[in-house]
Amino acid sequence: MSKTTQPVEKTKSPSGVFVAMALDMSWRLAAAVLVPIIGGFELDKHLNTSPLLTIVGFLLAMAGMALVMWQTVQAANQATMPTKGKHS
Repeated sequence: MSKTTQPVEKTKSPSGVFVAMALDMSWRLAAAVLVPIIGGFELDKHLNTSPLLTIVGFLLAMAGMALVMWQTVQAANQATMPTKGKHS
């Protein structure tokens, strides 16, 4: 299985690493949650199966959310944090 997330690039500060990872996670969470729920809702409207496919979409969204969170934690564990230089 190929890895879908890329390691965080080195930045000048730990807060920069945090912001980059937070932005990456936020758009992936939005897609993982909104697409299945909206898709299930729209399919329910067209197929008159309400609320069955919306619930299925919700369950898929929760699985997608867990996957995104897991991948983000794994990437955070592998990220190299910049450190401040030692003062002489």
